[in-house]
This record gives sequence, structure tokens and C-alpha cells, in this order.
Amino acid sequence: MISSFTSLFSVRNDDPTLAIAQQAALSKQIPLMYFILMVNTWGVAITHLPVAPFFLTVIVPSVMTAACAVRMLQWGLRVRRPAASADQAIAELRRTNRIAWVLAGIFAGWGIGLTPYGDSFMQSHVAFYMGITVIGCIFCLTHLLPAAMAVTFVVNIAFVAYFGLTGNAIFMAMAVDVGLVSAAMLMVLWVQYRDFMHLVVSRRELEKKKNALEKRELELVDEQRQTEALSEENRKLANMDSLTGLANRRFFFSSLDEMIDQLTPDSDPIHVGLIDLDGFKPVNDVHGHKAGDELLLQLASRLARTGHGRALVARLGGDEFAFLLQTADPAAPKKLAEEICGVCREPFVIAGAMIEAGASIGFASSALCREEMTRLYDQADFALYQAKRNAPGTAVAFSPEHHHSLSRQTVIEHAFRDGSVNQHISLAFQPIFDVTNNAVTAFEALARWHHPVLGPVSPAEFIPVAERLGHIKQLTHTLLSMALQEARFWPHHIRLSFNLSARDLSSSDHSMRLLALIANSGIEPSRIDLEITETAILTDLERARVIADAFRSAGIGISLDDFGTGYSSLMHLHSMPLTKIKIDRSFVTNIEDDPASVKIVRSLIRMADDMGLDCIVEGIETKAEMATICDLGGRFIQGYHISRPLTAADARAFAEGARASLAS
Repeated sequence: MISSFTSLFSVRNDDPTLAIAQQAALSKQIPLMYFILMVNTWGVAITHLPVAPFFLTVIVPSVMTAACAVRMLQWGLRVRRPAASADQAIAELRRTNRIAWVLAGIFAGWGIGLTPYGDSFMQSHVAFYMGITVIGCIFCLTHLLPAAMAVTFVVNIAFVAYFGLTGNAIFMAMAVDVGLVSAAMLMVLWVQYRDFMHLVVSRRELEKKKNALEKRELELVDEQRQTEALSEENRKLANMDSLTGLANRRFFFSSLDEMIDQLTPDSDPIHVGLIDLDGFKPVNDVHGHKAGDELLLQLASRLARTGHGRALVARLGGDEFAFLLQTADPAAPKKLAEEICGVCREPFVIAGAMIEAGASIGFASSALCREEMTRLYDQADFALYQAKRNAPGTAVAFSPEHHHSLSRQTVIEHAFRDGSVNQHISLAFQPIFDVTNNAVTAFEALARWHHPVLGPVSPAEFIPVAERLGHIKQLTHTLLSMALQEARFWPHHIRLSFNLSARDLSSSDHSMRLLALIANSGIEPSRIDLEITETAILTDLERARVIADAFRSAGIGISLDDFGTGYSSLMHLHSMPLTKIKIDRSFVTNIEDDPASVKIVRSLIRMADDMGLDCIVEGIETKAEMATICDLGGRFIQGYHISRPLTAADARAFAEGARASLAS
């Protein structure tokens, strides 16, 4: 209980925020309290000068005034200083509380010390001084309840005790009145102090909430910033090729679509270029995928440097790259494409090995055909195909001639996709003649297609489309089935020669289906020759050799078509299980007037004979060419001079003539 009582007169230290608020409020009120003390003190002292000792009327008031002035100055200066910390505020409140006890005792003692002097009016003046002073101090110490209670306790104890024991009814009434008023004032003070504490607590809670909201706001801003950064990172990842760091296929096409959408009649033309690395597959096969990735990285770096500030460079997938630019300079895309071809021809150093590659490029411009801007990619792709087919390692621009071809190609693609090609495809048969026996020895099956809109479509035109669309295997199966069905009507000594594409040699499953087709056809496999080109072999030499071995094991002959046009044909003679070679017509045209061609053909015929291979010379179109070939020792010949490709019915009639005169 004693501790509870003493706690009423102690300064709390459990609430730093309250202490700071109390100190701030007191810094404005306590100087006024000291002013009241000084005014009241000198008011009483002056009235008692004639009757009271000099010590009580001058010396003591002067000392009290000096002390009050010092404290008033300290509190006044504190208003201008930065806000005190919690520890400083609590220390100042405790100091003020202690001083309140001391000053209350001094002022109460001084007032009572003056009461013996003077008449009843002067004594009443002292009583009034003590009462009004304690009330003023209570108001000024509203925000420091322990100090206010200390002043009230000390002064009222002294006042009530002294004046209540005087026996004077008036003084006793004043003592009771001052005691009751002080008690009421303390109750009012307690309510105000409680409200002040609630206000401080509320303000603190509001400040906490404000700080929490500000913190949350900062967190939200930071989260938004992180989300935006993550979104930007995701956008970059979604639009960036993970291997090379270039723009990826998605970003390339979205940029192209955006350019096309924003294009106006006054806008600069859009240029699209497709880049295909030549010789990439052998690098993967020989050096491994890690070396292939390194090659792509080095290539991407070169492309990025070459296109920097000029075009968007992207990797579309595998070894296919692209560039996109918009410029009014018609020479800009060609210049960029040629520069890219140049940097791609420079050797690549990978794992200490020098690797030479190269790149073929096809590019197209919206200036050529603005009404078909959405087909820019297809046009560039068509130009790339022309580059790889006719001029590997160079850049080819999409031209008006290409536009016409691409329009035809679109119709051809549609026919393959809807299957209508099967309704109009047919075969023609060109005889292969044995000049020694003066007889037909074989027919080469040649695909023919008469489109209802395009008219006759050359195999050189529709075969690449079938390969690109993935329909070539089915087409090969259909054509071979037709050829086998027709060969059943020929004499048994006449062979069937049939062409395979590069895709036909890329799948063991497909080759097995072709073998099954031959086995079920009723035609002896030994009567069949399958022609393959050097291009088909180069695509995947090992796989092509395995599949060719499977055909040879079944008794089927293997012919190397267009022999002499490739840079490694001699190597293929050793690596492939060949039974025949066909000398390309480029060596035969006007051979009678070309000594170099004579030497080449003679050498090839002799080499084939030495290796035990039949040699067929194709492309003979004149009597002079045939005579020269015969003089060089050629035995098997093919060409328009012997016969143009024949329909199935004409081929039967031609085959039935066991011998034919070549005099004409």
C-alpha cells in the first residue's frame, strides 16, 4: 500500500512517448508557473516590508526569485532546442518533480513565516497568496501529475495545519475551503491528465498506424518495383534466346507484326532476312553438341556486332537466325546481308580447332509487294531456299520472279495439304538403252503432275515443296507403288529405275516400308535400281550407307545420280554399296566440241569399268553426242535422242520392241 501511495508521487518511466509529450507540454507551462511564483512572492513581500524582518521580505524572496528565474530560463531555452529523447525527457521530469517538493516546501514555509507579522489583513494576504499560488501551480503542472500532487500535498498540509489550528473561525474556514478546492482541482487535474495520456496514446497509435501504413506503402512500392523488375526479367526471358542472348523467335515475330500494324503508305519499307548456317550439322556430328553450341554463340556474337544499331537480330531456332530492319535505303538490307555472309565465312576457333562454316541468307522487302506484307517471312524463306539451293554462302533477295514462283508454290502446298495432288500425279518412263545389244535395258520412272490451275508442274518445283512440308515419304511410297504396278507389264529383262530423295534416306522405318512394298509387288528386287543423289548422301552419310546396305542386301541395285558434279564423288564410290553411276548431262552437252568433257567422260567410263560398276551416260540429245559417247566406250545411254519420257502405254509398246534401230 505504501508503494502504491509513493507511486502517485513518482514519474513513470514505462512509456517513453508519454514522457516526451509531457516534457514538450511542460516546456510551455512551467515558465508561466515560475512567473506566477515570482509575482505572488513579491506581492506579499512588498506589503510586509514595514512590519517583517528584512531577511524575510528581501533576502528570501530574492533567492527564491533567482532560483525561479534560472529554472524559467532553462525551460524557456528548451523550447527552442530539438525534441528531447525519451531518456532526457524522463530525467527532466524527475528533476522537475524533485524541485517541486523543494520549492513547495520553501514557498509554504516562507508564507507561514510571514503570518506572525502584521494585522489580520496581512495574514489574510498570506493565506490568499498560498491558496492562489497552489491553484496556479496545479494548473501549470497539469501534465506532470506527481509534481502537481507534491505541491498540493506540501502546501495544503502546511496551510491547513497552520491556519486550521489558529482558532480563528475565518482562518479555519479558509483552510477548509482551500483544502476542498485543492482536492477538487486535483480531481479535475486527474481527469485532464488521464485525457492527456489517452490523447498521447491515441496519437502514438495513430503514429504507429501511420508508420505502418507508410511502411506498407513502401513495401508495396518495393513489391511493385520487384514485381516490375521480375516482370521485366520474365519479359526478357520470354523474348530472349537462352543460349545466345539474342532476341528469340517470339520477340522477332511480335516485332514484325508490330511493324506491319504500324505501317502506313508513307512509312519506310520493312526488310526481313533469314540466315541459315551452312555446315552446322557436321560440326555437331563430328565435334559434339557442346562444340555446336559454342559455334552458335560465336556466330550470335558476330551477328550482334554486325547488326548493332542497324537491325534487330534474332535466333529463330537451331542454326537459323534472322534480322529485321525498317529503312528507306533499298541497298541497306543487301549490304547488311553481305556483311553477315562475310563475317560467317571467317573461321571459328572451337576447342583449339579451326572450323569453317558460312551462311546462306534470303531477304525480302515490303517495298516489293505492300499488299502482301504479312507474307514477308515466307518470301524471305523462299529467297533463303533459293540461296541454299543455287548459291550457298551468299545472300539472295526476293525478286518479282520469286514472287511468281512463290505464288505457284502456295498453290502446290495447298494441293499437298488437301491431298488433291494424288488425283493428278502420274508417271512417265524414259528408256535407258544398251548400245552394245541395241536394246532397251531399263526405264527410269519420272513423276509428272498436271495441276488443274497451274498446268504441268515440274518435279524440280513440287518435290522440294513435298520435302519441306514432310509429304515426300508418302509421295515416294505412292509413286513407287505406281511404278512397280506398271513394271509388271514389261519383259523380265527390263529393269525399273526409281529416284529417292534425301528424306527417303533419313529414316530406317521408311526404308523398311519401301522394302516391304517391293517385296509384295511381285517384281524381283534384282530388277530394280534406286537412284540417289550426292546431296542425299551428304545429308547424313552414315545413315544413307546403312539404308543403302539394306537395299543391296535385298538384291536392289543402287545408282549414284548426277555423278561428277559433287566435290566428293570419289569418296562416295568407296563408302556406298553402288552398282551403277550416272554421268551428269553437264559433261555431255556439246561434248563433240569440248575436249575437256571428252577427257572427263572417258576417265569416268574407265573408272566405273575398273570398279565393276555400270556407267549410264544421261542427257544425250543429239546424234553427234551419242556417236562421241559410243566412241569413248559408253554402253548405257539415256536422253531425248533415244526417247523422250513416255506414257505408261507408250513405254509398254517401246519395251515390246526387243530391238530398235538407231540409224535415225
